[in-house]
Amino acid sequence: MTGKPVIRQDLNAMRAVAVLSVVAVHSLGIPAGGWVGVDVFFALSGYLIVRSMLSEWLRTGHVAVGAFFRRRFWRLFPAAVTTLVVVSAAAVVALRSSLAASVVSDSGAAALGVVNWVFLGRDADYWAAASATSPVQHFWSLSVELQYYAAFPLLLLVVRRSMRSADPAKVRRAVVLVSLAVLLASLAWAAIVGVVSPGAAYFDTGSRLWELAAGSCLGALSTGSAGRTWSVPNPVRVGGVVVGFAVIALSTLTAPAADAVPVPDAVPAVVGALLVLFAGQGLAPLPVLRWRPVQWIGDASYSIYLWHFPAVVAATYVFPGHRIVAGSVAIALGVVLGAASRRWVELPAIELARRPRASKRVATVAAVTVLMLGLTGVTAAPRQSSERPAGRPVASADERWSAASLEVALQDGLRAVEWPTTLSPSLDDVAPGPPVGYEACDRTDIDDPASCRYASDAPVRQVTVLGSSVGVALMPAVHGAFGDDSIVRGLTASGCPMLDISVRGKSEDDRLRCIEQRKDAIDEINRSKPDIVIVTHAYDGVAQLVGRPAMSEAGATWGAAARSLVGSIRESGARVVFVAAVPEGAAPGQCAALRTSGPDACGSGLSDAYRVGAAAERRVAAAEPSAAFVDSSGWYCVDDRCPILADDVLVRKDGQHLTQEFAERLAPVLREAVLAAS
Repeated sequence: MTGKPVIRQDLNAMRAVAVLSVVAVHSLGIPAGGWVGVDVFFALSGYLIVRSMLSEWLRTGHVAVGAFFRRRFWRLFPAAVTTLVVVSAAAVVALRSSLAASVVSDSGAAALGVVNWVFLGRDADYWAAASATSPVQHFWSLSVELQYYAAFPLLLLVVRRSMRSADPAKVRRAVVLVSLAVLLASLAWAAIVGVVSPGAAYFDTGSRLWELAAGSCLGALSTGSAGRTWSVPNPVRVGGVVVGFAVIALSTLTAPAADAVPVPDAVPAVVGALLVLFAGQGLAPLPVLRWRPVQWIGDASYSIYLWHFPAVVAATYVFPGHRIVAGSVAIALGVVLGAASRRWVELPAIELARRPRASKRVATVAAVTVLMLGLTGVTAAPRQSSERPAGRPVASADERWSAASLEVALQDGLRAVEWPTTLSPSLDDVAPGPPVGYEACDRTDIDDPASCRYASDAPVRQVTVLGSSVGVALMPAVHGAFGDDSIVRGLTASGCPMLDISVRGKSEDDRLRCIEQRKDAIDEINRSKPDIVIVTHAYDGVAQLVGRPAMSEAGATWGAAARSLVGSIRESGARVVFVAAVPEGAAPGQCAALRTSGPDACGSGLSDAYRVGAAAERRVAAAEPSAAFVDSSGWYCVDDRCPILADDVLVRKDGQHLTQEFAERLAPVLREAVLAAS
């Protein structure tokens, strides 16, 4: 996304492949690993900036850091700041005030080049991944690049001033060693963070620097006379370019769709990019790489990248629940806006940079604009406490629903055309994370008997909840249903299905952690021998099984896993009750983002995956004497229509998790159904 005017058409083609991969995965969800296009950009950027700086060093004997920063400013900031200003203004006009404030705040952080740290603090956990996505979230990668651009030239300047010799070989060796040191340190850090805190690794600067440093190392090795000493036959170079592009393409298909970590998930794409960079040097590009549309996309890749994600988020707001339609609109809109930005912002800024006197005046104004946008973002940030309250009032007895009153509340929700003024929780108060008071259930410490455990003074039974984050969200309902006369224990873990299944988008480390959590939970059930075990998972997992099986095969796999679970805890003597989860739908943060959006925009229905998963568990319950199935669809839907409201209560906080307020009022309905099944 950076560099001088393009000379090597193969690199421009690589930009095109990278940006198309990113646009496709953000818009349509395919290819699953399309996000590796960003890693290709990182390697390319590191390669180009070091070649530029080292060539100047070898030619003039010094490093003009000021000139480098000026070139980077004019190459990156005009188009980026234009995007941020337009997106912020559109957010203020079109979005609810709290969301607009969040967008303006994120834009300010993006203008200052630190937005990846903002997202690192906000989105490094499972629950936040389900919250509304910022339209400038993709600026995280630009922030990482800017941080590298700020630090690496200064590091080279220190090295330059410490060197007594201007011998080109020694200069080149010093730059290679500096790049290699950054590469190795970042690789080690990325490997550690990827295991210890995989959710944080994606946005973390330290976890990404190795990709830029790898490009820098190759750039230094291939600069000047050193680049001409590699005598490699042209047929071998052609093969290297072809293999490099093939590795990048394969990476987009094989990298995990979610929970990816830079090491090892991004390594193949970076290696493919380095292979193209090395093999293509001094080689005439292959005919397909010279194809005019490919070169045009490569030329406009930076502006397309800037605009595609705001287009994706905007299309999602306008067409909630319609992925294909929203994605197609987003691709078209992103390319059109990217082309306009390239023509009327990016190219004029590059041309202006060649006129020093005029560019200095404009640069001053632009720098003030960036600073003002950053300060505006800071002041616009929503004022929310970083700590959750120690407790909150639960729904009183007269507020809780019976089966009949819940159906009436759902019917009222279906008829609602405006958001209630007494909406609970309000759209602005919906926050990611486990329910208040149930934080320990987010990943129960099974070795700690007090973790996610709630006991009455005189318990007559023990009820255990086994499930993923859907089980965590249901805990207030289970506690409210049985807390007065039972011991309630949650053996739950967000992101971990407690059925023996493998879903797409999980890293190997996450799979291993979930397997261990599931094993420990089963052992604990067999040890503690609860009376009832409530099992609940989101049925979207049926459609996300590894291998993408047909729906009938996926249902059989789900049923086999449910049957295996029943068998694994049979010795406990517990009654296993499968409770169908809330039907998945559009997250209120998206479907209710626009000022004009009403509750009807957030309604949903029962998906094919939901029906298949529920049917599989119903069959298991019919065949297993110790198991039962509770069809909970009537708790959320009327005639297969599932409103986002039940009276004035918000049903879901995101796509698949109940709000705490709804769960608490649901308690009597859940108790009656579970006891009837027991």
